[in-house]
Amino acid sequence: MKRHWQKAFLTTLELTGSVTRAAEAGHVSRVTVYEHRRNNESFAKLWDEAIDHAADTLEDEAKRRAFEGVEEPVFHRGQICGTVRKYSDVLLIFLLKGIRPAVWRESRATLPPAELNKMIEVELKRLAAKNEAELSEAVN
Repeated sequence: MKRHWQKAFLTTLELTGSVTRAAEAGHVSRVTVYEHRRNNESFAKLWDEAIDHAADTLEDEAKRRAFEGVEEPVFHRGQICGTVRKYSDVLLIFLLKGIRPAVWRESRATLPPAELNKMIEVELKRLAAKNEAELSEAVN
């Protein structure tokens, strides 16, 4: 059975990505929506779909601002005398990092745990072999 607030909540969540604004639109508390999400698998799925749609909308807007830019007014002596198109390099960087993280990640990127463990094992074996060779030389 669908609660009366769910449609308004899910519609607003899809449009804004904000649980607070969606709860306000549904005239229900955040506590209630989170409790309902926890206890109702189908509602949780609809919630996830709404958030996914909101994320797509945000991504589209980020791409628009990065590629097409936005018109900003230019002032002279307090009066608008024209506009200039501004592009967002920061948004472009985030888009690149999102679509190709292996290429655009920060230089201090971390290794996956399995790869790190493998490197540690190799180094431990190398040190053990070195110690064994040194002991062997000391005995001979």
